[in-house]
Amino acid sequence: MTTGTSLSDTAGRGAARRAAEAPGYSRAMQAIHWATLALLLCACLAAWMIDGAESRDQAARLVMLHRSLGTTILLITLIRLAIRRRTRIPPLPAGLPAAQRVAARASAILLYALLGMQPLLGLAASQLHGDRVVLFGAIRLPPWLPVNKPLAHDLFQLHGWTALALLLLIGLHAAAALHHHFVRKDAVLAGMLPGVRPLTAGRRIP
Repeated sequence: MTTGTSLSDTAGRGAARRAAEAPGYSRAMQAIHWATLALLLCACLAAWMIDGAESRDQAARLVMLHRSLGTTILLITLIRLAIRRRTRIPPLPAGLPAAQRVAARASAILLYALLGMQPLLGLAASQLHGDRVVLFGAIRLPPWLPVNKPLAHDLFQLHGWTALALLLLIGLHAAAALHHHFVRKDAVLAGMLPGVRPLTAGRRIP
């Protein structure tokens, strides 16, 4: 019993050490990850406040802010993809079930797709509606689509549904990261948090 316990403890410490030493994401990827989340939350808040604006001028400023933040998200998502191609991405934990590996990869692809598609839908809908699109009060985008208000209406609706899908996916993404950290006790969450070590790993939970 003592020998078995000792071997188990040694294996647990070895797993913890390997998890703690596992390479995380680069500082650039970490910064972009959290900046994207902050920008997305601010963009959603601005959109939610538009209907409750006290004046047309305030509503117009909120719309401008929403579009500006959305365009920024699109740009940094493109930068993130470029950096991702040039840097080493930490591998998924050893022993992760095949279904979870597929889900992790599929959710990452879908997340990038929605982050790119969501701002494009909003900008396209605004152009089709005939709106003047000005970013941060200084950069005016030239018209690149003819006015088509029925199509604009449909794209605005799709823009809204895509936002809900994106928020749901982010919620699932966060829940999965917490599961890895507190249940599986691996380095998935720690890899995106500078200076954070994984919890001490005992028996791995599939």
